[in-house]
Order: sequence, then C-alpha cells, then structure tokens
Amino acid sequence: MQNRSLFARIGRRARQALTEAYTHRSFTFPPELKDAKSVDLALDEMQERWSALSAVPDQDPERPVFIFSAGWRSGSTLLQRLICSSGEIVIWGEPLGDAAVIPRLASSLSVLSSGWPPEEYFSDHVALESFSSSWIANVTPQMQYLRQAHRAFLDAWLVESAKGAYGLSRWGLKEVRLTIEHARYLKWLYPNARFVFIYRNLPDAYRSWRGNTWSSAWPGYFSWSPIAYARHWKLLLSGYLDGYRDVDGYLVKYEDLIQGKIDLEELAQHIGISRMDPGVLKKKIATPDKKRKKQIRWVTPLESAVLWMIGGKLQKRLGYR
Repeated sequence: MQNRSLFARIGRRARQALTEAYTHRSFTFPPELKDAKSVDLALDEMQERWSALSAVPDQDPERPVFIFSAGWRSGSTLLQRLICSSGEIVIWGEPLGDAAVIPRLASSLSVLSSGWPPEEYFSDHVALESFSSSWIANVTPQMQYLRQAHRAFLDAWLVESAKGAYGLSRWGLKEVRLTIEHARYLKWLYPNARFVFIYRNLPDAYRSWRGNTWSSAWPGYFSWSPIAYARHWKLLLSGYLDGYRDVDGYLVKYEDLIQGKIDLEELAQHIGISRMDPGVLKKKIATPDKKRKKQIRWVTPLESAVLWMIGGKLQKRLGYR
C-alpha cells in the first residue's frame, strides 16, 4: 500500500514536471533576455529617425570577433581557444558575465521609440543663450553622442585591455547567455564585427552540464533545471538560426567541429585571421575549479521528455534525432 502511494506521488510529480515543461510555467527570463526584442525595435527606430547613426565609417579600425553559444557546454571555449591559436587576436571569455554588462547596456536603449524622446529635447533645438529663459529640464545631447558613448565604454574596457595586456589590436569575446538581439546591438556599435554562432545537440549539452553546481547572478535562474536549460537553449538558438546572416554570422555545429568537418580556412577567412591550429581540437582542457563536484552524467527519462517537449521541434529542424 505504501509502495502504491509512493508511486502515485512520483507519478503526480512527473506529470507536473511534464506539464510545466510543456507550458513553461514556473520559469522567468530576466528582462534583458525576455525583452531583448525591444532593443531590436529601438535600433530600427533610431536608424529611422537618425539616419546618420547607421552610417558605416569608411575606415573603422575595429574588427572584433564575437562568439555566441546557445547555452553552456556547447563548445564555445574550444572555439575560443581555436581562434586564439592564430596568435593574432585575443578573445575574452565571458567578461563579467554575472554583471550582464552588454545586455544591460543594450537594454538601456529599449525605451527609445518613434515618439520618444521628442525632437524638442535635443540640444540642437535649444540655443545656449535661451537656457536661462526656457524650459530646459529635459535638454538632451544629440543621439550620435549616445552611440559614441556606448562604444567608448567597450573600447576602453575590451579594446585597450587587449592592447595593454597582449599587445594585440584584434579582440573579441565569447558568451553563452546573449541573444541575436545583443548581436545586433554589437553590430550597431562595430559595423565591421564578425560573429560565430555555435550550438550543440540539446540532450548532449544538458548531459554534459548536468550535475553542475555553478550559479550566476545573471540570468539568475538555475540552469541545472532541464526546463531552464532547454528554454535558454531554445531562445538563443532559434534567434541565431533566423538572424545570423544579418550580422555577418557563421554557424558552427559542435559535432562537426570536433569531428573535423568544419572548413577552418573558410572560418579563418570569415573572421579575418590567417590561420588556426587544428591541433587545438584534440586537446581536452578541464576547468581548473578544484572544488567542482563530480558531475552526474546520466539523464533521467523524465528529463529527456522535458528536453524534447521544449526543444524537440528545433532539434528536428537541425536534423538531430
């Protein structure tokens, strides 16, 4: 009788977990991810209202390379090491990822629209001699300075540091938590940027991640949950697949990368470096975290069902079985 009651409770919990997976209940993206599409709309509005903001400088010296991964344990660090093997570029690895610096910079643009801020706010509509006799509570610098300020911050943080620490003018970063909208934001700042998007089969990526005790202040959800992990994977990857061409992106399937099926010369040409060392792909380098607990590599049938309910359609689209 007790066993029957236990099985009944397990059955209820399984049904509840599957229902939550199907409806995505009990899960919330942080605003920088959930509302990222508003950044896209804001960038479109800015280019519509202030066309000079979309002009590409004739000789922009910055050609950063951004590696975006559809979640954790999908080969982004391997790809980072591969590109750095050229000796021509330094790729920063998730710099201050918990602080969500880039998502929050991008999110600050999300309130811009066709009607706000109104034109009369801008300084070119207000003469200096009228400051003492006019309503100037909202007088605002012209919009080109906003773009320059966003870029100046990243230049000082990521560009100058690459030069100072390694003597290299080429730089980039890799991230596992950024969406296609964040890629468009970076492309807006760096028109000559190149992107590489990497993804992995969802069950394999989750299996590799499962049992991890890592946590982060941002995005703030527990990525060891199959619901959270799968939703994160789906959100990022669906955007990459639909929009990678818009930002001069290059798609890399993790399984192809480790099996030597990626044309490294083509990839090097895409990002503007002379060569990469294919020997990097044969080296397995584990995390240096000695406190890291031994991971549990097996995935339960319930977890597999959750992953499929959330990511199954995208898995099929990518040819995974």
